[in-house]
Amino acid sequence: MRQFKILILLLSSTIPCVYSFIADDCTITKFSQVNTVLSSCKNIIISNLLVPGGEQLLLNLQNGSTLTFEGVTRFEVFHWEGHLVKVVGDNVTVEGAPGSILDAQGDKYWDGQGGAGGVTKPKFFYIQTTGGSVFRNIYLLNCAHFCVGVGAQDVTITGWVLDSVAGDKDLIALNTDGFGISANSNNVLIENCTILNQDDCIVINSGTNMIIRNLRCYGSHGLSFATGFGNQKYDNLVENITFEDSLLANGLYGIHIKASPNGNEGHIRNIVFRNIKLSGIQEDGIYIQQDYGDIGSLGSNIQIHNLTMENVYGSVQGELTRPIHIFCGNHSTCYDWKFSGIRILGGGPSYCNYEPEGFSCN
Repeated sequence: MRQFKILILLLSSTIPCVYSFIADDCTITKFSQVNTVLSSCKNIIISNLLVPGGEQLLLNLQNGSTLTFEGVTRFEVFHWEGHLVKVVGDNVTVEGAPGSILDAQGDKYWDGQGGAGGVTKPKFFYIQTTGGSVFRNIYLLNCAHFCVGVGAQDVTITGWVLDSVAGDKDLIALNTDGFGISANSNNVLIENCTILNQDDCIVINSGTNMIIRNLRCYGSHGLSFATGFGNQKYDNLVENITFEDSLLANGLYGIHIKASPNGNEGHIRNIVFRNIKLSGIQEDGIYIQQDYGDIGSLGSNIQIHNLTMENVYGSVQGELTRPIHIFCGNHSTCYDWKFSGIRILGGGPSYCNYEPEGFSCN
């Protein structure tokens, strides 16, 4: 009996060592470990990782995996298009531990030209997941170019901070869009995020069934759509989108819906903006245009219909700013718009060549 008790004690004493060994094997501290860990583990930690320049941190996760960033994940400078990080998987969870940062070192790329010229700048983070995946509490520092691309089905993005505020100085950072949604994404929830940048806070090119709420956008070009630029009609379809309970402060625009003139067919429909606060907007509080890229063009193949705006309020600043600016290419492509509770102070007169129900532009 005494020998049996000793054997139990020896076995029990080894169990914590076994668990510790497994945990260590599933922690990535060197780039060379990535593929091995991803193929063998479903509970993964990336801790203080340095990613070599020109390499993509491709996180092709097993179904049901959880991945946690700890410490600082830094990406060496290299002039390429990116993305620096790409996550692929089904029903995965990706999260940041308290105090963790992913640093693109955008401040070493910014040249005041964005994507229009100068040096090639990598896009930062791309989400290509399915099956109810969750991305939470991620802190991205100094996006060199576009911050986050989303081409996903059934995804929740919550508690992110996109911090490129250092690029405000001397207008050195451009095209640092926050979240960009395309690839016919479906069932997307983005909530409780803070974006400090120099382009669209969030921009939707294509996709369906989305809720975007509780955003705080500083210095941005607003809550945006950009449609009509895809090569196929299905690249230009946007519907069933709700923006609500968000703040736009100290940027160019508050709400910006932009459609390509004379481009491919498509639509933006069943859209709701609700409880949106504007503060210190520098150009247009609400800007809806079907002539993006060819100002004044009267042709548009993008229909914008069933658009609702409720309780959009706040301020614009400067004599040349406008509370409301609406330019429809032709009236047959703008219809069934309903505005209520629109209270935007400051600026000069609004301009509308189409007036929504419940609102007078005069």
